[in-house]
Order: sequence, then C-alpha cells, then structure tokens
Amino acid sequence: MTLADLIDLEVQLARDREADRTALQARDRALLANERGAPPRALIQRWLDGLRALEPRQPHPGRAVEGALRALRAGLSLLGLVLGWGAATALLRYSGGEPVNVWDFLLAFVGVQIVLFVLLLASFFLPLLALGAPLWGLFRAAVGAVYPRLAARATGWTGGRLAEWQALWHRLRSRRSLYHRVEPWVLLGLTQSFGVAFNIGALLGCLRLIVFSDIAFSWSTTVLRFDAARFHGIVHALAAPFRWVWPDADPSQALVEATRYSRLEGAYVLSGSRRAAHPEMVGGWWPFLLASLAFYGFLPRCLTLLLASSCRRSLLARLPLDDAETSRLLRRLEQPEAQAGPSPGEAPRPPPPARVARAPAPAGARCLLVLWRDVPPGKELEAAVARQTRCSVSSVRAAGGRDYQDEDWTRMADGAGPVVLVAEGWEAPDKALFRLLSSLRSALGPRRHLLVLLARMDGSTVRPSPEDEVRLWDEELARLEDPYLGVEPLRGEP
Repeated sequence: MTLADLIDLEVQLARDREADRTALQARDRALLANERGAPPRALIQRWLDGLRALEPRQPHPGRAVEGALRALRAGLSLLGLVLGWGAATALLRYSGGEPVNVWDFLLAFVGVQIVLFVLLLASFFLPLLALGAPLWGLFRAAVGAVYPRLAARATGWTGGRLAEWQALWHRLRSRRSLYHRVEPWVLLGLTQSFGVAFNIGALLGCLRLIVFSDIAFSWSTTVLRFDAARFHGIVHALAAPFRWVWPDADPSQALVEATRYSRLEGAYVLSGSRRAAHPEMVGGWWPFLLASLAFYGFLPRCLTLLLASSCRRSLLARLPLDDAETSRLLRRLEQPEAQAGPSPGEAPRPPPPARVARAPAPAGARCLLVLWRDVPPGKELEAAVARQTRCSVSSVRAAGGRDYQDEDWTRMADGAGPVVLVAEGWEAPDKALFRLLSSLRSALGPRRHLLVLLARMDGSTVRPSPEDEVRLWDEELARLEDPYLGVEPLRGEP
C-alpha cells in the first residue's frame, strides 16, 4: 500500500460513514464480483482501484497529496542547493587579502551539521521529547478546544454543526493514531532532502572556487597553548574515516605549521612577512575540507534519506489494517453475494464457491458479551451477536444496571477475542458508559477490538437500532479517540 492508497482509503471510509449500508453493499458487490477470496490487503487495493474508475468525479486526493509532497520535496531541494552554494561561496570568498579561515569552514560545514545530526538521532531514539510532553499536551488540548469553534465560525455553523466538527476532530485524531509511526519518516524524508541538496550545493560551490580560482587557507587562535601540534591532532582525527581512501585529504604537520596566520601582523606566522613561507602549500587544505564536507555532511544525510524512504515503504506495506472501520469494510467486502433463485424452466444453479458456504465464525474465535443496563440476556441475542461478529460467545456479563458491581475485565476477557457490548440505541451514552469503555480498553490493551452493537429489544426479539441512533452513538463515542472501537446496529435476523 502506498501513501496515496492510504489517504484514499481514509477519505473513502469517511465518505461511506454516512452512506446507506444497503447501497454500499450493492456497490461493493458490483466492484468485486469476481474478487472475493483474495487476501485482505489485495481486496482493499482492488476495491480502491475500482472506486477510482467507477467514481472519477469523486475526490480521491491520495495522488494529489503525493504530488504535493513531491513538489514540496523539489522546492526544499532547490532551496537547499541555493543555500549550500551561497554558504560555500561566502565562506571561501578570497580576494587576495586575508586567507580563508579553516576554522570557519569546519564550524559551519562540520561542527554545526554534526550537532544537528546528533539532535536528530536523539529525537528519534531517545525519550528527549518526553520532557516537553506536558506542554505539548496543553497545546493539543487548546487546539482541540478551539479548532471546532473556529471551523464552525468560518462556515457560519453552530449548534448541531459544531457538534459534528467536534466529532470529526476526535475521529481524525483517533485515525491518526493508527499511522503515527509513518508520519515521522515522511517528515524526516522531507528534511533530509533539503539536507542532501544543501550539501550538494556546498560541494559544487567549493569545487567551482577551487578549480577556477586560487584560494589561500589559514588557521589562527588566541589561545597560546593551542599550537600547531594540537591543531594537527584535531584535523588528523577528523580525517581518520577517509584518509585511507584519499591520503591527500589528511593534512600534514608541515601544512598545519605553514598556514598558521596572525591577523595582528597580517601575515603567516612561519614566514614573518605578508607572503607565505611556502606559497605552494597555502591552498593545500582543499582535499581535507571537501572530504570533511562529504563525509560529515553529505553522507549522513544520504543515509538518513535512504533510511526514511525504506522505513516509510516498509511501514506502509505492513500496516495491520485491523481497526474497527477497516474490519467493517472487510466484512462487507467478504460477505457472500445473495443468490437469486432459478427462473421458471431453468435448471437449478450449482452451489457457489466455498466462500459462500463459509462458517459464520472462524474455528476457535470467541468473544465476551457485555449487556449494558436493561438489555435482557437470551439465546436469540447471543445467536445474533455470533452471526454478526462471526465469533462464538464465550461468556455473558451484565454492566451498568442496579446490581452491577465492578468486574475484573482483564480476567474475564482473557482468552477471548473481541469484546462486544450490546446496548439499546434509544438511550444515549453517558458518563457511566464512558467509564465502562475506558475500563474495558485498559483491560484489553490498545489493539483488541471493542464493538458496540445497538439494538431495540422487544422481549426476546432483537431489532437493529435506526440509523439516527447509530450516528448519535458513533459521534459521541468518537470522543474516546479509539480506532479499535466500532459502533454498528445489531442485525437480529439471520
């Protein structure tokens, strides 16, 4: 799956959320008439391709977003080339007066880049960002409170529309949590594209000045104890990684001594006059400076860019696609198509492939059934839950009623698959329900499915809640920002 496919999937899930379920089922059956039985990932890919072809006028922004990212990457690369070229031209500017200071070059192109690269690695592999977590949490809370009101004011919507914006905000945040590991690698790829281009521009700028002009280099210091031997030790250590490839890139002791400069005297120290004692040596720093720029600037950025691209592709290819909404989509795509009976005079049709004769529940799949408040237990209810979830009910527990006491949900859900909570849709969710769902999520862990099925109970008869009640519950429970929490009507009929 590519980034464009992922974006189109999210957009289509949001678009289908308010659509009629019967119409969705008919559309998807027409799209995948001969595709059922494929692996889930391939099924979703073919479904997306079919929708793009079937509804070309509908917005499918995935490719547009990828195109925008490519344009942004190209713009950052162009900016990096210009800035790198300009920085090299400025640092190596020599008009015959004072020679170019080696310290300035090393500080700008080696020291600063090493510091930035270490900070980059620390932000990915060390918990340094946790130091700002309280402030970040306050910032997110402020944005979450202000965003719906700003959006509603910009569109002139209030009341119910404001509630819709709030539900959308919570839903977007819950969906974002599914892909939070992909986002940093996308951003890292963009920043490292700039870094690579900056170093390429700097290398090209240096080569232009070195090849087409003569440059005199020098180094100087006010610290009396920092002599040529100590400075040679520093540059010799910096040249260690590449001197075996390019021996000339390791400055010699004689080069270091010959290019020490005194700004007070306006001359090289060794010569005692304005002219260098060894004019043929004052330009000898360029192999070391170019190699340092390539090794400490260009190479780490290239490797990081390759790592970011590889990790992004790997994470997109291994997305679990097992959250509540995607699982609902897969159940719809994998449902057997209804078969019409034979017309008069027509021979009976042979049975369809094995996918239609599929068992209602995979072998060994079990779920814990929680009955909220006044939902009565019964065999018909358990059968309806088993048919819809394709999981056998392992145990039934009541919650929220008068006789309800806090349960050890961790122990009860142990060994079961999803947890299914059945509630009557006419009763809106309240604080007690939110506490129960939070307790269940804590017991189940972050990726176990928690399915809320809404029904209207008439004795032992189970009827699905109407769409407006399901929509209300869906919008209210979106405040939990839990992508593995689903809300569906409970279909009582076989």
